[in-house]
Amino acid sequence: MALATLVAGCNSDERRPRSEPGSQDPTSESLSTEAPSAETPSVEAASPATKGPISQARRAKLNGFLDKAQFLDRIGPQFELDDVEYTSPTDAVAGFTDQRGAYSGTVIATTNDNWAHASRLHVSSALADLVSHTPLGDGAVAVKARRQFPRKNYPGFVLYPNGRTKPLRVLNPQERGRGDVFLDLDRWDSILFDLGRVDTRRLWAADVSGAEVYPVEGTRFGDVWQHVPGRRGAILSVQGFERRGQQWRFESSTDRGHTWSTTMADLPAGRSAGGPDFNGNISGIAVGPGHLQATVSTTSLEDAPSYVNALWQTEDEKRFRQVPLPWDRPFFGGVAYAADGALLFAQVTGPDTYCQKSLCTRPGTIWRFPRGSTTPELLAGAPALFGAFWSVGIYTSGGVIVARTGMRTIAISHDGYHWTPVTPG
Repeated sequence: MALATLVAGCNSDERRPRSEPGSQDPTSESLSTEAPSAETPSVEAASPATKGPISQARRAKLNGFLDKAQFLDRIGPQFELDDVEYTSPTDAVAGFTDQRGAYSGTVIATTNDNWAHASRLHVSSALADLVSHTPLGDGAVAVKARRQFPRKNYPGFVLYPNGRTKPLRVLNPQERGRGDVFLDLDRWDSILFDLGRVDTRRLWAADVSGAEVYPVEGTRFGDVWQHVPGRRGAILSVQGFERRGQQWRFESSTDRGHTWSTTMADLPAGRSAGGPDFNGNISGIAVGPGHLQATVSTTSLEDAPSYVNALWQTEDEKRFRQVPLPWDRPFFGGVAYAADGALLFAQVTGPDTYCQKSLCTRPGTIWRFPRGSTTPELLAGAPALFGAFWSVGIYTSGGVIVARTGMRTIAISHDGYHWTPVTPG
């Protein structure tokens, strides 16, 4: 599977300016036009730092990278949607890769008006074959690119929806600054992996305008849930299943992340508890209004969707109960909560066989478990799901439910019942 990639640009082929003019922040100064330094720092060299001037060597190397990247007016048909992440109903970042021919790189698109306008940046495979990203909010995205052979590691940067860029600064652990946003990061599939030896024990936050990211003192790393309807602004950090205690751990904050409370809910999974084994593979988490949470354990198959071992749900965040399914090991396409507390379950359909093609596509269906019921019903008015076998389905992102409907299209919903078709990029 290709790594997702993201960046921001503008809506014409004209070379974009690289930094915000007139800012006194050192990160916003124009990049040097010197030739890139011959020195290529290792991944481990990108360690946390304190505020201070960005070195001219780093500026020159980033300058050379951006000069070779290409801003686009539109995304060519050879590029297919890899993933899309929302940070609000209007702010989103999407990555595209060439899946149908010789790999020619990635395209990164970003928006702050739900794709009415977008910036698009093409990074060729000759320039960088590994590009990681993290949406920061307000349409900004942090990007870290590198090439494996010959080895070249480029400085990280932040790209804004107006096409401006700033060098990314990674700071030491500190208290979250006023107005800074918590980031929903994956240890292996985000910029954390490519930043090198950084703190993965804590949640991270970003000063979006300052192009700074840092681990937040007093927090524990987990899946970050914000803007959840019916949670009255609470922020959750979900650490997930702990096999030894047969419990589900999460932390919540009702004061914008200043203080956190820890909850351990019973989850009697695994053979020792007489239930299906999690196999260490939690493929889906959903957080709903009130005290609703759900999770799914799956088994991965080669060149096919994962199938479900068990679906679990809690309505009081004290104990999870297994939800019986009317299908025998259905292919899994994601879970999400509707605004009324109904649990939406996406089932990937198609033949129960391995795929022999270079890119396997499958359809899918969305089912609805009414609140308090274990009997699923087809979701009325739901979009027809379709996509690559590893991406078709639904998930919650930035407070909206995202459904994959095609190789370039999605549908989004704020409540789980009214859907708007969207073409990212």
